[in-house]
Amino acid sequence: MITAIFESLFSYFSSTALILLVALLLDRILGEPKNWHPLIWFGSWVDWCRQRMQLPLEYDARQQKTAGVIAWLMAVVPWVFLLLILFWLLPSWLGHALSVLVLYFTIGWQSLREHGLAIFTPLSNAPVSNEQLEEVRTAVSHIVSRDTHELDESNIAKAGIESILENGSDAIFAPIFWFVLLGVPGALLYRLANTLDAMWGYKTDEFLHFGWFSARFDDVLNYLPARLVIYSYAACGHWHSAVRSAKQPSARWKSPNAGPVMAAGAGALGIELGGEAPYFGQMETRPILGEGEKPLPKHLNEAIVLVDKSVYLWGLAICLLV
Repeated sequence: MITAIFESLFSYFSSTALILLVALLLDRILGEPKNWHPLIWFGSWVDWCRQRMQLPLEYDARQQKTAGVIAWLMAVVPWVFLLLILFWLLPSWLGHALSVLVLYFTIGWQSLREHGLAIFTPLSNAPVSNEQLEEVRTAVSHIVSRDTHELDESNIAKAGIESILENGSDAIFAPIFWFVLLGVPGALLYRLANTLDAMWGYKTDEFLHFGWFSARFDDVLNYLPARLVIYSYAACGHWHSAVRSAKQPSARWKSPNAGPVMAAGAGALGIELGGEAPYFGQMETRPILGEGEKPLPKHLNEAIVLVDKSVYLWGLAICLLV
């Protein structure tokens, strides 16, 4: 019975499109698992690999980078290889079910929406009390690295918008891109590599050389998806402003991918992002991204809608073209 249902569905849709649509639907309904997400277990595995491979800082940069590459391979390759073996062993319909499950775990659409709405909802109930403002500062601290304890409403909105736009590319569109290109193993490879960048890709003494490969490989994997996201945001917002903003020299700030994506999103929304922001007790002056008015709380909800529209656009394009 189950086999017949799967065969019937796949006769109407391509397997790629159907797997993606079901995974997105699961993500939107269920959201991210709170206590048993596989990436939590993967994080423990990553820590074990680092403890075994990282060299003392007295070693030269080349040796530390080599150790980082080996640790990266130890952390990622076994899981991708295991997934390939499972696909080889399982019947096709179970392989499709496994594909849906794995892709669901690699996409963070609903989680991103929940984080954004946790910031927007209290701010939308003007006037905002001091208690609500503290609640929102705590919520935004969960998705940004800057100091949030003294941010006003506009700067809270700006921090939230920047994170929504940037993480929309990393958490949603990049895994979809690699799924379409390389199948579920590609999506898994991307998600594990992106997690390693989040854990090792810091320019601190501890990770500058050891995490070098993790950071660079993540940049490579995100390069093409980020360019597609730029035009997706443009298509779902103010096209000319978004494309123009993404091409500005200031958009190269932060990383080859995050800056252009945020600039395009800001232009699509008709607002300015970037500028001054507090990091680790000091004000950091960043380039202006986008063009238009200063960000307001309402623009945070508009950023969530922009990401949602872009997801629908990608889903439609994949159903029609793949």
